[in-house]
Amino acid sequence: MLIKKIVCEVDAANAEAFSKAQSQWGALSHVAGFVKQAGGWRTSADRPLTAEIISVWEDREVYEAFMENEHDSIFEENEQKAVIHSIEVTLYEEDESFIHDLLHSPAIRYEPEWRVLRA
Repeated sequence: MLIKKIVCEVDAANAEAFSKAQSQWGALSHVAGFVKQAGGWRTSADRPLTAEIISVWEDREVYEAFMENEHDSIFEENEQKAVIHSIEVTLYEEDESFIHDLLHSPAIRYEPEWRVLRA
């Protein structure tokens, strides 16, 4: 499985707009090879705020097809780019136990509306 870890810094004034945009990633549920996504705010008192999102894909090939064909239209439509101060993306090829640990980190206050499951 391929895991994508996205870490975004967001100014406090844009936290609500970022959260609203993040909740609009539901289109992922219909993308071939997508498995699930979850995320939330780190519980530390970072300024700017730090959001962490984990998405899980069947393999790198389907993920790369998504990035090439669908990612940009979703990202541009929800206008999330305008409220992100910085973004860092890391890709991992790992097993289920690694995914479970990432998706259940006590350092993250998970936002239910950011969760996306495969349709």
